[in-house]
Amino acid sequence: MSEQLLNYRISGNGSPVVFLHGFMEDYSMWDELIPHLPVKAVCIDLTGHGKSPIDFDATPSILSMAKEVEKVILHEKLKHPIVVGHSMGGYVGLELMKLLPGLEHLVLFHSHPWSDSEDKKRDRERVANLVLTKASVFIREAIPNLFHDPSKMENAIAHYIQLAEQMEPKSIAWSALAMKNRFDLAYLMEKNPEKFTVISGQNDKLIQVGLLDSFCKQNKISSIVFPNVGHMSHEENREEVIQLLNTIL
Repeated sequence: MSEQLLNYRISGNGSPVVFLHGFMEDYSMWDELIPHLPVKAVCIDLTGHGKSPIDFDATPSILSMAKEVEKVILHEKLKHPIVVGHSMGGYVGLELMKLLPGLEHLVLFHSHPWSDSEDKKRDRERVANLVLTKASVFIREAIPNLFHDPSKMENAIAHYIQLAEQMEPKSIAWSALAMKNRFDLAYLMEKNPEKFTVISGQNDKLIQVGLLDSFCKQNKISSIVFPNVGHMSHEENREEVIQLLNTIL
């Protein structure tokens, strides 16, 4: 990628916190949380999302996405920032922990440290192929599945569908393959458990929450599981998420 930086926005005062959104989202996903957090919030559009550029000639990888985030952190001279990464943003955050050992802490927000299973890799390839011709079909199927009770979240679902449909299908495909190509980084959490917090939803269809919570308990990693929410607790349980982030940050 060129030296053009990712699109980002800084607001607030306090210790620096870098917020990384998930797949088919953009930095606006944090809009309802940021005003309630006493931090200097650096919200970034990841590669190919929002208004950030993408190099389709580059091999899709989470590491390359992390290197673009690293450029923003170094450009802004952020000292020992905390990173909060939602879903795919958590994968990017884990790679950042390797690139920037000075990162203070990583909050894996509906995310996990493991690579994809072989079945999941095949599913990523299916998605990458499907969205090139039927992006809207995939988006309208995938977004409701992120919520525990979609019937109660119609406005949020419509909002995230609209966001995703603004993305270039090639960017969606590239990002799906980037997630397929990522590495298992659980060892980072085992080595420095105090540098991680994991936030999950009990009814998340995308993550093996029980396995993740057991892994955290075994390795003395702080883990919080919200009941009655899926992959989007910032929408489904916003007040408690704000309260928890204030405690962590």
